Amino acid sequence: MTLTEYNARYEYIIHSNISDRQKALKLADLMIDMEGQLRNEIGEHQNKEVNALYRKVSLLSNLL
Repeated sequence: MTLTEYNARYEYIIHSNISDRQKALKLADLMIDMEGQLRNEIGEHQNKEVNALYRKVSLLSNLL
């Protein structure tokens, strides 16, 4: 999955008309998927972008 696709998935989740509990669960699933990407990513620049999105997802999931 590309960074753009991860970001689109994140935006879809946070703007969905679902409960905060469901959002938190979906964000947790997204984080698990992203962890695999972080392990497999080769380019350092791409890693920084993926890391930034991962932190954004993590922070929001902790707030819900």
